[in-house]
Amino acid sequence: MEGWVKYHRKILENDIWYDVTSFRLFTYLLLQASHQDGVKINGIEVNKGQYIRSYSKLAEDLAYKEGRGSKKLAKSTISKSVKKLVDSQMIETKDTEYGTLFTIVNYCKYQDSGNIIERNQEKAGTTSPPEEINVPAFDQIEGKFIQQRGSGLNISASDAQAINEVLRLGIPLETILKWMDTIYQHYIQRNNGRTIRAFKYYEEAIKTQQQKLQQPKTNVTPFPKPKKENSIDALARYAQKHGVKLGGTQDGNT
Repeated sequence: MEGWVKYHRKILENDIWYDVTSFRLFTYLLLQASHQDGVKINGIEVNKGQYIRSYSKLAEDLAYKEGRGSKKLAKSTISKSVKKLVDSQMIETKDTEYGTLFTIVNYCKYQDSGNIIERNQEKAGTTSPPEEINVPAFDQIEGKFIQQRGSGLNISASDAQAINEVLRLGIPLETILKWMDTIYQHYIQRNNGRTIRAFKYYEEAIKTQQQKLQQPKTNVTPFPKPKKENSIDALARYAQKHGVKLGGTQDGNT
């Protein structure tokens, strides 16, 4: 198989970067995955971003040199790494009679991005570098969330919905990112270093902060509430109004 693949920088923020076997396995699957639909592998038709292989064969594929010889991984080791990649939402698996069908999650999103620019440059006959592309606000928020979460390279549908809800608030992107840092720091301090797993938490916190800032400020001191009159004050007011002395006689009488 010839050609090349793209590797997203987010891989550096993922736990598998520190797990040699899982990192090698994901890299191998990414390199072996079909780059188009309808490709046959060992007589089995697969689609873009997919690869079919048995665990025993993967153990051989990922063999490494040790001293003057080579060492093959155990199938149980491969199984643990596959589970880790699935839990991190980096791959999906499906058992078949010919082996396990591996699907790279978001393969098209990362491998196809930029192809239009590259093809247009080829047609134009230019080798000049592409213009700088501004990263969309959604992607910047998504990237910070994944970084602070500390696991996985993808977000759930509910996370994406929560990000869109925040963007609809009309808050400047720079402010959102700063608030996310503040929210994150407060959370890990209160929760013994545990990270925020769902963006819904950020959404609620950001909405609360915006509501606080939108409350009108005023220098007017509100009128004090009238003091509740007790029985003695009421008696004194009645006496003053009707000219009655509290001793029991009216004014001018002996």
